[in-house]
Amino acid sequence: MFFLVIFTGFIIQIIGDLLYVYYSLNNTSAVGYFIDPFWQIPLLLKGLAGLYSQEHQKETNSTSPHYVKSNYSIFLYVSVIFLLLLIIYKNYHHIDFLIIGFSLTVLLIIVRQLSIMKKNEKLMEEYKYLAYHDPLTSLYNRSKFNVDIQEVLNQAKSNGNMAALLVIDLDRFKGVNDTLGHYIGDELLKEFSQRIQTVLQERGIVYRIGGDEFLILLPQITDMSLILTVVESILKGSSKPFSIKGNKLVITPSIGISIYPEQGEDAELLLKNADAAMYLAKEKGKNNFQLYNPTIHNLLFRKMNIENGLRGAIEKNQFSLHYQPKVDMRTGKMVGTEALLRWEHPELGIVSPAEFIPVAEETGQIVSIGEWVLKTACEQIKKWQTAGLPLIYLSVNVSVRQFQQNDFIQMVRNILQETHLDAHFLELEITESIIQNLKQSTEILYDLRVLGVRTSIDDFGTGYSSLYALKTLPVDVIKLDKSFIDDLNDPANQAIVKAITEIGTSLNLQVIAEGIEEEQQVKMLLKHNCRYGQGYLFGRPVPAKEFEKHLLNNRNFV
Repeated sequence: MFFLVIFTGFIIQIIGDLLYVYYSLNNTSAVGYFIDPFWQIPLLLKGLAGLYSQEHQKETNSTSPHYVKSNYSIFLYVSVIFLLLLIIYKNYHHIDFLIIGFSLTVLLIIVRQLSIMKKNEKLMEEYKYLAYHDPLTSLYNRSKFNVDIQEVLNQAKSNGNMAALLVIDLDRFKGVNDTLGHYIGDELLKEFSQRIQTVLQERGIVYRIGGDEFLILLPQITDMSLILTVVESILKGSSKPFSIKGNKLVITPSIGISIYPEQGEDAELLLKNADAAMYLAKEKGKNNFQLYNPTIHNLLFRKMNIENGLRGAIEKNQFSLHYQPKVDMRTGKMVGTEALLRWEHPELGIVSPAEFIPVAEETGQIVSIGEWVLKTACEQIKKWQTAGLPLIYLSVNVSVRQFQQNDFIQMVRNILQETHLDAHFLELEITESIIQNLKQSTEILYDLRVLGVRTSIDDFGTGYSSLYALKTLPVDVIKLDKSFIDDLNDPANQAIVKAITEIGTSLNLQVIAEGIEEEQQVKMLLKHNCRYGQGYLFGRPVPAKEFEKHLLNNRNFV
């Protein structure tokens, strides 16, 4: 309506101007004549348009119809050409080079302006497209989502239906960028976008809001089964490998879901809750979906408190080490101890390592925490040695992230020098996941061997282990995972324990069983030539002062 009033006013004014020019050329007075309303009416219409725009600001702020702009501009140039032809007609018998030159100049200007207009219109269309589309995948972007979700929620509210919002984050996508480069990563995002559109069909709208994060809006949901069908289709469709420039890549999504109106009645809350559900999906092993529920916020809030608490835990002396004996089951004597980290938070209380270690890994704080553990444990074992207590070796767990630090070897060397501990009393326990990067791990393990530090593979048999890696890696000990020890009555577990022990012995590796809780397990392990063990049967992890009693008594543990 606004543009129609404005357009009408300009048309009337142009007609009045043309009539005035015509009568002026014919030496006929035009002022005070019938054409005066042609100037007054446009002013009135412009005023009305101004009043209308104040009352309907949203409508007038929207993009004006393309045909109004285009037709209005063309009409102006047609009017100029008409006026030029009128001048030539009236001066037909007196045309000179000046009039011809002027006419050609005006025509050239008009042609150039029309050409520029055409280019500008094309450019504006591109800008409009980019305003609502992601340039890499051609999916809708966050701006378009902000517009669409308001319309979807309003429609769902008026119809009494549900609407669903899905937040999708690709698991381990950063690893693709880091190892294969951003070009492969971009191509993978394009392929994933196409696949998800194919899976979704007409059931919803897909948006890419940045990086490897996508949104899906499902409007007019009448049944929860539709949401589950869509989510399961996405997970199934993503399970097939992507072929990118000769690379076969498998990328899995973690999906969080929030539903209008149960989990939010506005766009901000729906997005926040779906995002929280997505993070829970990642916590639960990735490649799955989670529907938002209020307990998720409690979990995420606790995780945030743990993350924040870890930052100052070392300075505030909240960490402590407990020590658990390692025993020669043939003689019953203690031969070593494992240092285990404990954390007591002033508000959260005692936090399980199974809860805070993954957070420390994720945030990178495990590097500084691991250094504190190694230095504190080395200082303690040196104190016991200085006090004349029995000599035993010390085991300290090292995270993969810590192990892969460029200065890891130098850090171990510095701690040994500062604590004056002989390197052969130190054993570093590393998980099987180091085998993922066999070349780098082999180099680091060789450097540790040169230092005189022993190394062991923890939880052997549950992860990435292979016989080739076992032969290649310069390690000294393999620790049988507790899962094999729990049920040694199972013939399959017995066969595994026997096989690993025989392989370890043939490779000159010490084999130690962890998680021993019963005398019967000791007998069974000794039967299969597994000599060393660790577990609650011999002693639970205890603080340093209490552990000293074990050293002073030098008792028989078996």
